[in-house]
Amino acid sequence: MQKKLGPAALMTIGVLLIVGSLTYRQFMQAIEQPTAATLPETIAGLAQSDASFGPEAVDVVTQLHGQNFPLSSGAYGMYGDHDNMAMLWVAGAPAKGMASKMVDEMEQAIAAGDSPFTPTGTRKVNGRTLYELTGMGQLHYYFRSDSLVVWLAADEAIAETALADALNFYP
Repeated sequence: MQKKLGPAALMTIGVLLIVGSLTYRQFMQAIEQPTAATLPETIAGLAQSDASFGPEAVDVVTQLHGQNFPLSSGAYGMYGDHDNMAMLWVAGAPAKGMASKMVDEMEQAIAAGDSPFTPTGTRKVNGRTLYELTGMGQLHYYFRSDSLVVWLAADEAIAETALADALNFYP
């Protein structure tokens, strides 16, 4: 019986190595060639006035954070004009756990005080945590939706409506 255990153990190790290397290859391809995340056409009744997707949007997110998160998708959208404006950044992580870690790191960095944003609280919406902030003349919200991290900035007059739209679009 011990002789049969050795070959079975070696085959199991071989299969695990193959699966691990294929998974790593897919991970590397995803972050080397980010795809486009989706954006709503309107936020708070405001039409999209500018947008970027895929690698360009990932570059924007990376520049904003000064960190190189492993992102597999991205999108940035601007809605409205100078009178009523909302902006939406969407960053896709290769896995839900990575997106959760990104949100945790964002929360810690903002709480450390080296940020133009002031946390004003959190709330639970449909079982997920929504982080609320002020700064740069707008209200800001960020949250995780599956493997996406979503950040919304909106003028105060439209902030709650914009937030409701974002939460509906990214359930």
